Amino acid sequence: MSSRKRKLSDDEIEAEVLSDLADPSAWDAPIYVPPSKSPRPAWVTLGRHLELSARFHVLSILHRLGAEASLTNAHPENVDITVVQGPGKALTLDVKTLVGTTNWLVQPFTARKNHYVAFVLFARDAGADPSAAPGVLVFPSVRLKSLLGQQRVGAVDIQSLASELGIGNPWQQLVANAA
Repeated sequence: MSSRKRKLSDDEIEAEVLSDLADPSAWDAPIYVPPSKSPRPAWVTLGRHLELSARFHVLSILHRLGAEASLTNAHPENVDITVVQGPGKALTLDVKTLVGTTNWLVQPFTARKNHYVAFVLFARDAGADPSAAPGVLVFPSVRLKSLLGQQRVGAVDIQSLASELGIGNPWQQLVANAA
């Protein structure tokens, strides 16, 4: 005789739970988690909120320039924004957020034709003055990957990269290509 319990199927588990639904003695007491006595540090949520803010900032500027742009959610291959150029043609952007620095700890990203990486630069105290506009630098992903492949470093100053790549107006390259 075996002391092992037979493994129940999903249907059997569901039937058992439903049969115990009206029986209060079948359930343990609910777990109570008291509220925290200390406030959540600002840095815990600031980054997540600024990432969303950065995407909408880039999207709003593209719309002001007349581009037909859309925000994507949970899209694979580092695509945050899609800009429709015409039938069967589109640009894609990967938006990165930097707070209080221009140094970017290089992370893997997709490099392909018509794909760009936009860096949105917020001041360290970005939450203190919401009227302050962040800076934006936009790089063609293929050129950025090529330049980073030559340097082989962990962190790079993106303003220096913009100078090396000769990127002036970050929006001109997107609007010119979207027309």
